[in-house]
Amino acid sequence: MKKTHKADDGKSKDRILEAAMDEFVEYGYYGARTQRIADKAKVNKALIHYYFSNKETIYEQALAKVVGLIIGKLNAISDEPVEIEKKMEQIMDVYISLFTEYSGYFRFVLSEVLRGGDKLKKAIVPRIKEIPFNPMNGSLYRYFNEQMKNGKIKKVNIFQLIISIIVQIAPVYFAKGIIEKVAGGAGVERLIVGKFIKERKKFVIDLTMNGIKK
Repeated sequence: MKKTHKADDGKSKDRILEAAMDEFVEYGYYGARTQRIADKAKVNKALIHYYFSNKETIYEQALAKVVGLIIGKLNAISDEPVEIEKKMEQIMDVYISLFTEYSGYFRFVLSEVLRGGDKLKKAIVPRIKEIPFNPMNGSLYRYFNEQMKNGKIKKVNIFQLIISIIVQIAPVYFAKGIIEKVAGGAGVERLIVGKFIKERKKFVIDLTMNGIKK
């Protein structure tokens, strides 16, 4: 039995974590049931207990999976010198791809934030040095710090700056569901959302540059 589990390791465990995210979003932490998670992941309940000691462990590892994905995507941004506007666009593109490709993950993290975010904090803190906008060794922090030193932008709180860029993109994905229902026809909503996101990126960059450029 154990050999079967090990051979199946990556795929089944990932399916369980993804099914768990949907379950936690739909029913909340306390309402979530491992049997439903097993059914959604198309595995038996024993396999869940093989990988995870309890529901809390599933929840924490699901959050850790999302945090790892976000950190990995952000660290993939090139260190090549570019204009400030381009760097902001690169940051937004990462989050746009995350919101688009991993909408379930986004809803899961949002539900954790609404719960108070204690488990999310627990997932982030051990990996804080890997986050590219941390002030210790972060590549994005270093980039914006150099721009300030070179007089390209005003002295601002870099963490606040990057968070501001991200949160000005996120609301588009709150509205996405409404746009899809209103637009109706298959593919139409993608054109509308795509056009709006392109315009939104330019608007956010222009607005931010107006606030930070000397």
